[in-house]
Amino acid sequence: MSLKKVKENNPLFGKTHSEYSIELMRQKVLGRKHFEDSKLNLNVVSGNPVNIYEKFSSKGFYLIGSFVSVRRAGKFLGLSGSTLIKYLNSGEIFKNRYKFSSN
Repeated sequence: MSLKKVKENNPLFGKTHSEYSIELMRQKVLGRKHFEDSKLNLNVVSGNPVNIYEKFSSKGFYLIGSFVSVRRAGKFLGLSGSTLIKYLNSGEIFKNRYKFSSN
Protein backbone atom coordinates (compact mmCIF):
# COMPACT_ATOMS: atom_id res chain seq x y z
CA MET A 1 0.00 0.00 0.00
CA SER A 2 2.82 2.41 0.77
CA LEU A 3 4.30 1.92 -2.70
CA LYS A 4 1.05 3.21 -4.22
CA LYS A 5 1.56 6.55 -2.44
CA VAL A 6 5.04 7.27 -3.86
CA LYS A 7 5.92 10.54 -5.64
CA GLU A 8 3.06 11.82 -7.82
CA ASN A 9 0.51 9.55 -6.11
CA ASN A 10 1.21 11.12 -2.71
CA PRO A 11 -1.43 13.78 -1.93
CA LEU A 12 1.29 16.15 -0.59
CA PHE A 13 3.66 15.70 -3.54
CA GLY A 14 5.06 19.08 -4.61
CA LYS A 15 3.27 20.96 -1.82
CA THR A 16 4.74 22.67 1.20
CA HIS A 17 3.25 23.41 4.60
CA SER A 18 2.37 27.00 5.40
CA GLU A 19 4.20 28.84 8.19
CA TYR A 20 1.01 28.64 10.26
CA SER A 21 0.80 24.84 9.85
CA ILE A 22 4.46 24.44 10.74
CA GLU A 23 3.97 26.52 13.89
CA LEU A 24 0.93 24.44 14.90
CA MET A 25 2.88 21.19 14.48
CA ARG A 26 5.81 22.68 16.44
CA GLN A 27 3.56 23.72 19.33
CA LYS A 28 1.95 20.31 19.47
CA VAL A 29 5.34 18.56 19.74
CA LEU A 30 6.61 21.03 22.35
CA GLY A 31 3.53 20.44 24.47
CA ARG A 32 4.12 16.69 24.75
CA LYS A 33 5.02 15.48 28.20
CA HIS A 34 6.17 11.98 29.03
CA PHE A 35 5.63 10.63 32.50
CA GLU A 36 8.71 9.54 34.46
CA ASP A 37 7.57 5.90 34.61
CA SER A 38 7.08 5.88 30.82
CA LYS A 39 10.63 7.16 30.35
CA LEU A 40 11.93 4.50 32.71
CA ASN A 41 10.08 1.76 30.80
CA LEU A 42 11.59 3.00 27.53
CA ASN A 43 15.06 2.94 29.10
CA VAL A 44 14.57 -0.58 30.42
CA VAL A 45 13.55 -1.85 26.98
CA SER A 46 16.09 0.00 24.83
CA GLY A 47 18.80 1.15 27.25
CA ASN A 48 22.18 -0.36 28.00
CA PRO A 49 22.30 -1.28 31.71
CA VAL A 50 25.40 -0.06 33.57
CA ASN A 51 26.90 -0.83 36.98
CA ILE A 52 29.21 1.71 38.63
CA TYR A 53 31.88 0.54 41.05
CA GLU A 54 33.91 2.84 43.29
CA LYS A 55 37.43 2.10 44.51
CA PHE A 56 37.78 1.83 48.30
CA SER A 57 41.46 1.84 49.36
CA SER A 58 43.10 -1.55 49.01
CA LYS A 59 39.87 -3.53 49.48
CA GLY A 60 38.96 -3.23 45.81
CA PHE A 61 35.83 -1.97 44.11
CA TYR A 62 32.32 -1.84 45.55
CA LEU A 63 29.07 -1.40 43.67
CA ILE A 64 27.64 2.08 44.24
CA GLY A 65 24.86 2.06 41.63
CA SER A 66 23.03 0.11 38.94
CA PHE A 67 21.38 2.09 36.16
CA VAL A 68 19.03 1.17 33.33
CA SER A 69 20.88 3.33 30.78
CA VAL A 70 24.23 4.92 30.10
CA ARG A 71 22.66 8.37 30.11
CA ARG A 72 21.25 7.95 33.63
CA ALA A 73 24.58 6.63 34.90
CA GLY A 74 26.34 9.59 33.31
CA LYS A 75 23.96 12.04 34.98
CA PHE A 76 24.67 10.39 38.32
CA LEU A 77 28.41 11.06 37.96
CA GLY A 78 28.06 14.32 36.05
CA LEU A 79 29.66 13.17 32.81
CA SER A 80 28.46 12.57 29.28
CA GLY A 81 27.13 9.27 28.05
CA SER A 82 29.79 9.06 25.33
CA THR A 83 32.58 9.38 27.93
CA LEU A 84 31.00 6.65 30.01
CA ILE A 85 30.68 4.38 26.96
CA LYS A 86 34.36 4.95 26.16
CA TYR A 87 35.43 3.79 29.63
CA LEU A 88 32.88 0.97 29.63
CA ASN A 89 34.21 -0.45 26.36
CA SER A 90 37.90 0.00 27.19
CA GLY A 91 37.70 -1.33 30.75
CA GLU A 92 39.83 1.57 32.02
CA ILE A 93 39.28 3.15 35.42
CA PHE A 94 37.76 6.65 35.29
CA LYS A 95 39.74 9.23 37.30
CA ASN A 96 41.46 6.37 39.13
CA ARG A 97 38.25 5.93 41.11
CA TYR A 98 35.29 4.55 39.10
CA LYS A 99 34.94 1.35 37.13
CA PHE A 100 32.01 0.58 34.82
CA SER A 101 30.49 -2.69 33.68
CA SER A 102 27.40 -3.75 31.78
CA ASN A 103 24.99 -6.32 33.21
